[in-house]
Amino acid sequence: MKLEMAQHILELCQCGVTEFQVACDPGVGLYAAEVVNALRENGSTIRLVCVLPHEEQATKWTPQLRERYFNMLSTSAELDCIDCHEQPNAQLLAYQRIIKQSTVVLAVYDPDLADGSAEDRAVTYALVLGRPVMLIHPETLKIKRLNMPTEKEDK
Repeated sequence: MKLEMAQHILELCQCGVTEFQVACDPGVGLYAAEVVNALRENGSTIRLVCVLPHEEQATKWTPQLRERYFNMLSTSAELDCIDCHEQPNAQLLAYQRIIKQSTVVLAVYDPDLADGSAEDRAVTYALVLGRPVMLIHPETLKIKRLNMPTEKEDK
């Protein structure tokens, strides 16, 4: 999964994307941020922006996840926080802020498993706004491109 994400982040860089925003969630959010940071360490001029749903996001995470999270925050170019305290829709609001500011959305997502989660609603939001969306299927790693100038599926 990390390798697939790295390949598509590199592809986006080659297409002129210079800023990557993540919601700093454990799993995909941290993976993406770590890929962006690794590229920056190798001389890339891309920026990492962390959009936090709330300040206390990592308080109940394992020590290893918290360490990765705080390392990511300390190396990001910018931090943006939706709210000081956890709110019911904070994660969705973070995703929506990212999507509003993005020219393309890269997500690990399986629409067949949609259950009304913040991730489901965020992907729907991106499509409603007409944002180009690249979906990486979490199991097959197949890429689906939506709202792109030439919609296609890879692999």
